[in-house]
Amino acid sequence: MLKAILLFPAYVVFPPIAGFLIKDWRTGQRILIGIICFMTIGGIMSIAEWSLTMRPFLYRSHARGYHFYFIVLPALVLIWSQVFARKKEFKLVPPGFWVFYVFCVSACVSIINAQWPTYVVMAALKTLQMTTIVIAFYNFIRTDKDLKYVLNCMAWVMCWQFVVVLKMKYIDHIHQVPGTFEHQNALSTFTTMIGLCFLGIGLGPKEDKANWFLLVYIFCAYIVLATLSRGSLATFAMGSMLVVGVSLIDNVTKRRIAVLVGLCVVGLIGIAFTMDTIMARFNDQYNAESKNTRDMLNQASRMMVRDYPLGVGWNNYGRMLNHPNHYGDHIDDWQRKWGNPVDPSYQKGISESLYYLILAENGYLSLALYVGFMCLFLWYNAYGALTFRTDFLGGFSLGMFAGCIAIYAQSTLERVLTQPRNMSLWFILIAAAARIEYWRRQENKWRKKKSKENKRKAQEEFVSA
Repeated sequence: MLKAILLFPAYVVFPPIAGFLIKDWRTGQRILIGIICFMTIGGIMSIAEWSLTMRPFLYRSHARGYHFYFIVLPALVLIWSQVFARKKEFKLVPPGFWVFYVFCVSACVSIINAQWPTYVVMAALKTLQMTTIVIAFYNFIRTDKDLKYVLNCMAWVMCWQFVVVLKMKYIDHIHQVPGTFEHQNALSTFTTMIGLCFLGIGLGPKEDKANWFLLVYIFCAYIVLATLSRGSLATFAMGSMLVVGVSLIDNVTKRRIAVLVGLCVVGLIGIAFTMDTIMARFNDQYNAESKNTRDMLNQASRMMVRDYPLGVGWNNYGRMLNHPNHYGDHIDDWQRKWGNPVDPSYQKGISESLYYLILAENGYLSLALYVGFMCLFLWYNAYGALTFRTDFLGGFSLGMFAGCIAIYAQSTLERVLTQPRNMSLWFILIAAAARIEYWRRQENKWRKKKSKENKRKAQEEFVSA
């Protein structure tokens, strides 16, 4: 009850008042953007839960109660400030983001099959809260100067994360460094997503802070290396090659060649010092067991969606996999086959694959909408990279394309986009991509208008001649 009393004014009363007070104070809005960017990493020197949870439970799921995230508060203040300052220009649904809202509606339909309907509400609340970040950032970014400020904030955030990783690696002697995240895989995917954006900017047309972003990219590369996450080591490397390759195809410059040579040298030095550790990680005896577990969980997902095409219920996977339901019986049989004891009360984990998890919990339509949403914004990234290839926006769009491709590929193995930290960063990038898409559409309109005017003037000159 006390939590509810605190949350009501914090989420309902305070944001509009604070938003009204800073509606004309651009510096105050920038401070809030910086706070949100820092809060995406979810801790200062170690993991912290910057949230309040009502009716928490310990059952395995991706929403373990009614979560209220503190990162949403400055986002709400920003939204209200933009409503008061620029009501006519304010957009509640950025370009393309309507697809995600349709996905949320489709996912909620699975409540009709849910054994625990309240779990569906918990997942919906968590997801819809995070969408406020998209609305806040999209409406804050009015010019490319605003976008550069956001990226500079994220660069400083990653510098801080780099310091935390160094402390954990060499002072705390942690083998696989998690940073301020719940798991090293979450840290590595977060870093991959934003790190490739920095690389795209650094390899783009020469900007004032291009070298600064390249330096932060190197910090990000070390962070991924320190996590020893097999998936991220592969996706970070492939994403980097994609950004470098496309940049060189577009235009071979002395700067891009120099950057490529420099990155190769730094990468070889880093790998040389850590090769033994990397090889040990890839040859870990638990790798085969981990693969078997993933395969069996994915098999359970297929069984669930076969029985419930609309899904077993958002956030209900953990319940359906365990007793008294039968969807996890094949896992028990596998344990018995190898002579391991089976405890019916033991809670099995939920699917590691984001796509199999959505398929089981939300059904075929929801999975199609989710993948469609991903593809739509990849198209925006690619189109933005092509349209603005001679500008900072083009390099950033290329980096976003590679970063999102990397995390979408790793989502076949890790459900990181259900975790608040990664979801927050992803939505910041989605907001940036939506704003760039808006600018691209405006530029196309201007070009068409200019073309018509030139054509009309040419006709008038021809007639008068």
